[in-house]
Amino acid sequence: MKRLKDVAANLIFPCYCKLCGGAFADVDRSLCSGCAALLSRERRTPACPRCAGTVGPFEIHEGRCRRCRGRRPVIVGTARVSPYAEHFARLIRSYKYHGRVELGPLMGEWLAEAVESAPWRARLEAIVAVPTHWRHRLGRPLYAAEALAGEVARRTGIWQASVLRRVRGGPHQIGLSQADRAANVRGAFALRRGASLDGARLVLVDDVKTTGATLKECANALRRGGAAEVYAAVVVTVPFDESGNTVISSI
Repeated sequence: MKRLKDVAANLIFPCYCKLCGGAFADVDRSLCSGCAALLSRERRTPACPRCAGTVGPFEIHEGRCRRCRGRRPVIVGTARVSPYAEHFARLIRSYKYHGRVELGPLMGEWLAEAVESAPWRARLEAIVAVPTHWRHRLGRPLYAAEALAGEVARRTGIWQASVLRRVRGGPHQIGLSQADRAANVRGAFALRRGASLDGARLVLVDDVKTTGATLKECANALRRGGAAEVYAAVVVTVPFDESGNTVISSI
């Protein structure tokens, strides 16, 4: 009976797709079938299990892509939902910059699925959101990393630990080169007073990974604080060129 009432209500007051805005009558979905298919296709794009960068056929060798070979990154593995492709780009920009807070649970669900399917899932003890400086919160309707970390914690049952803080501000990373991004966040993160990470295995959560400078700096702070292993989970990864610079300057 409740189902019939829901269907009747949606015929009069239809649901609207969170991507294209089109109306449809299904109370159990957030996306129309067309947009769901487009996003699903982007989510299936192969990624490196170490850095989460997009990879081609047969590019992964011994669990890493050619960009990761010969390196000893502080982040052991990275899970992502999708590359920063056409439709996910629209979603993430609407969420971050246009106050579309209703997109948070949807992206949080996908990010939780990415974490749950990661080969290192069973090793995790806590989730840590990439923190921001208080000045960066001014004028923003939400702080994406913190909200997404909460969604992932709720859906996976992994404890969310507020052990990391940003101790120095600086300009936003948008539009900066790889070198400038690294310099901008160098020394910007530290453990909160009294936090103890003796041997902990943690996953850092952020919305977007570009060059990875912010995630790396956060991971360094966690490792200095005693964490044994640090992983990362992001909604999207932005492509970058052979020199390591992002090919998209607006995020």
